[in-house]
Amino acid sequence: MWKIIYKTEEQLNNMRESWKYLTELLYILYEKAQVGVTWIQLNQIAQDYIDKHNLKWSVNGYHGFPANLCFSVNECVVHWIPSNYVLKEWDLLKIDVDITYKWMITDACWSKIIWGNEYNQIGYELIKATKHATDAWVRSLEIWKSFYNMWKAVFNTMKNAWFSVIKDLCGHWVGTKVHEAPFILNYPSKNLKNIILKKWMAWTIEPITALKSTTFIEKEPWWWDLLCEKWDLWAQWEYTLIASDKWIEVVAWIQEDIFDNW
Repeated sequence: MWKIIYKTEEQLNNMRESWKYLTELLYILYEKAQVGVTWIQLNQIAQDYIDKHNLKWSVNGYHGFPANLCFSVNECVVHWIPSNYVLKEWDLLKIDVDITYKWMITDACWSKIIWGNEYNQIGYELIKATKHATDAWVRSLEIWKSFYNMWKAVFNTMKNAWFSVIKDLCGHWVGTKVHEAPFILNYPSKNLKNIILKKWMAWTIEPITALKSTTFIEKEPWWWDLLCEKWDLWAQWEYTLIASDKWIEVVAWIQEDIFDNW
């Protein structure tokens, strides 16, 4: 049986302070991810930022994960290890970043079409719908309400856009660990009815979507790479949120200009 780890005001303040670092790093990586750039180069840019601000990575070594960042491209849903892969036009790239600041972890990610949205229109529409679904999730949040109804907002947004959600991957509570229980599935599962949003919580919103796939396959049993079952495109956005004694706050995210006028 899982047990939610409630946070203290000091812990929530530390997560608030981490916002400027994680969000700034997300924007730096977003701008640097261009045609001809390798994942190793992006990883070094991130490492230089972490060193400069005296931060720490959160996922390296977590359950044996051997990298600082989670990179994924095209049909790979999550966890592709940084390599010498060279980004190309049309690539749909996701970078998922976790940092530790004053012993508290925040977690966020973005998706991007390399070299412009017009080069991969269906990928762009998937990214846009996923971002829209994530923001719909935020707008639906209410203290003392079940997460079941909140996730309807995500599922229905993707369904209405004629896309799918990856049901086997999920959001999670966060803060003292990379992944804290309970886990928040990417569709309105019945077990979400028992999860109530309360004060002093910290969690991630993490819709992971695809053109048609609803689950993933492993490239190899011993690899971290998870691929869409239909080998189609995926997308993901992720925010870290906290609920204090006054309100709900988004403390780690990236808001791209193309979505501002929805």
